[in-house]
Amino acid sequence: MEEAIKPVKEKSIKKNYIYNLIYKLFAVLVPILITPYLSRVLDADGNGVISFVSSIVSYFILASNVGIETYGQRMISIHRNDKAYLKKFMFEVTLMRTILTLVCLGIYYAVFVGGNAEDRMLYAIYGISLFAVTFDFTWFFQGVEDFKILALTGIISKIIYIILLFQLVTGRDDIHIAAGLAIMSTALPHLMCVPFAKKYIGGKIEGKINPFRHFKECMVYFIPTIAVQIYTVVDRTMIGLITNSDFENGYYEQAEKLIKMPLAIITSLNIIVRARISYLYSIGEENKIKKLIDNSANFAFMLAIPMMFGMLAVAKTLVPVYLGYGYDKCITLIYVFAPIILAISVSNLLGTHYYTPFGMQKKSNIFLITGAIINVILNSFLIYYLKSIGAAIASVTAETIIAILYVYNARKFVPILHLLKISVKYLIAGIVMFIAVYLLDQRLSGGFVNLVIEMLFGVVLYFVVLLLLRTRYLIDFIKSIFAKIRRR
Repeated sequence: MEEAIKPVKEKSIKKNYIYNLIYKLFAVLVPILITPYLSRVLDADGNGVISFVSSIVSYFILASNVGIETYGQRMISIHRNDKAYLKKFMFEVTLMRTILTLVCLGIYYAVFVGGNAEDRMLYAIYGISLFAVTFDFTWFFQGVEDFKILALTGIISKIIYIILLFQLVTGRDDIHIAAGLAIMSTALPHLMCVPFAKKYIGGKIEGKINPFRHFKECMVYFIPTIAVQIYTVVDRTMIGLITNSDFENGYYEQAEKLIKMPLAIITSLNIIVRARISYLYSIGEENKIKKLIDNSANFAFMLAIPMMFGMLAVAKTLVPVYLGYGYDKCITLIYVFAPIILAISVSNLLGTHYYTPFGMQKKSNIFLITGAIINVILNSFLIYYLKSIGAAIASVTAETIIAILYVYNARKFVPILHLLKISVKYLIAGIVMFIAVYLLDQRLSGGFVNLVIEMLFGVVLYFVVLLLLRTRYLIDFIKSIFAKIRRR
């Protein structure tokens, strides 16, 4: 007898965004709090060692995932009302990933722990993060649009991490403890989420189990993941191999971290909307999809543009205040890195809202592979001559090319002129803000208080200019807030 199917309750994008935003803000806040501490306690070389080892283990994590996260979320979002399908799909995919993870784990420990690696203990500790992949069901909860669970478990684990970090890591000799706590902060929420999956997939699984029947489809999504990994992680690996300098890796790691912290806020909405668009596409609601893309584009431009210009304006004051002394090279790196905020925001928007939900992953793969190849080629000689700055130039170039390819090839559904029209007012406000804050930064003498003044001044000026330009998205957003307040 066929199992009765109870439809998954339609989730509110706004509520999901609030849950996800709270978690993402918390996830951004944690590095903001701990980075200045670790940059001083572990120094640039200590952070560089961790950066290099984590880049190595990330390749094995990538191999064990084989595109499951993107493929799994898409399939779950499409079949979210079919409980029997959810149970079987979840079991098969998890079993496949467990087998792959154990194989990768064996190879990793044989090469880097059983071999002649310089810091076997650090490699051994990071191997735990590879094992934790088997318990990562984030993609499932994203597919059924249950972001509340992800937010709560993520926040609890981060709080525990912060408390233990400040208590246990007090010097350069505590580098292994710092690595272990970082891994705990990512593995703990995975374990905490496992019991909550039962309400969706509890009960007996019917039919023949074939875990590797999803392998071919996963590989379609695995290719872009490889490409993304190449131009986001291979930089650190190549810096370590070519320069043989932990300091260069440390400078690069901290500058990149500063630049990419704000991106978590922008991409948090994209992850949520991707699941909804996959569902809308499966029932043929293209007009609703276009409306969601418009709203997300406004949101992305409204935040990405001022973040990019803001980083450029306050870099000289931000680096010594935030990272401490000895990180002057990070100022130059931030100048080079800043445009990547806008490039990633655009490509992430179109990737999550158009290419993946519309089943155009193969076309997306070509663009990502192109960017990855360009990144590796540029890295191979730019790092040799310019070290970490060369790696930053290569990353920005690759991300920009990918964004251009994404925009151009999506022009029939999302016209280029339409995107430019959306961005114009945000660009004007961003440029005005940059000039004003940069001039203020030149007049002030640095320090934490002056940095806060510059940032607050920039935020207020930016939104005032947007209101003077009568930016419809911002005005409608403010009106909706006041309307809710009046109703309550």
